Amino acid sequence: MELEDKHRASFLIGLVFVIIGLLAKSVYRNYVNSNGIDDFGLAGSLPSFLYVIGFSQLLMIRPVRYPGLIISVVTLGSVIYEFKQFHESGKLDTNDIIASLAGGAISLFILYLVLKKFQNQEKRP
Repeated sequence: MELEDKHRASFLIGLVFVIIGLLAKSVYRNYVNSNGIDDFGLAGSLPSFLYVIGFSQLLMIRPVRYPGLIISVVTLGSVIYEFKQFHESGKLDTNDIIASLAGGAISLFILYLVLKKFQNQEKRP
């Protein structure tokens, strides 16, 4: 069974964001930390932002009835993970929570754009 174009697009968008998130966490963060660069906390929160977008979009590879709910669950899971870390370490990273929520909002916007683009294509004869 061939994937619909909109599911393929969501998958590719998600894959790109997850890969960039991995690079942000493993390469960019290490570079910033080892060189004492002040990037205003971007190195710490960027992976949270990118992962929420990436995993939300990856889950759109198959038809889902409520894609907004999928994005909300991924976003909520990321926020819950931050509170779990707070419980374990005693330190709450509010920047990561904000980044996760922003990632969820951007993911909803990407979903809207993908659906709008492919809805217009489906209407053409």
